[in-house]
Amino acid sequence: LRRAAPGLVVRTGTDAAALAPGAQGLINCTPVGMVGYGGTPLPADLMMGAEWVFDAVYTPVDTPFLRDAGAAGLDVISGYELFVGQGVDAWAIFTGLPLAEGRLRDDLAAGRDAP
Repeated sequence: LRRAAPGLVVRTGTDAAALAPGAQGLINCTPVGMVGYGGTPLPADLMMGAEWVFDAVYTPVDTPFLRDAGAAGLDVISGYELFVGQGVDAWAIFTGLPLAEGRLRDDLAAGRDAP
């Protein structure tokens, strides 16, 4: 983030409750919320004042963290986008072949194996 936006203030740490106040965006990069690791890394009341959240958790797509953020009116970005983006980039790096990302998304949404 710092490299992409040098003027951006980025705070990291293990105490989400202490770091959240005043944050414009909140990012969960822990396993909390994924299948087998229930819960949320930040209570809903501590999200107030933020504009957006991103959860790096792939599954489930709709984590308690994202549900709480959505209910509070924040813009949410699911870990599903990370999952798809990494797959698309890996395909290009390893094969050098084109990929119809729209078709991939449609196939994933429908639960089909892409040809």
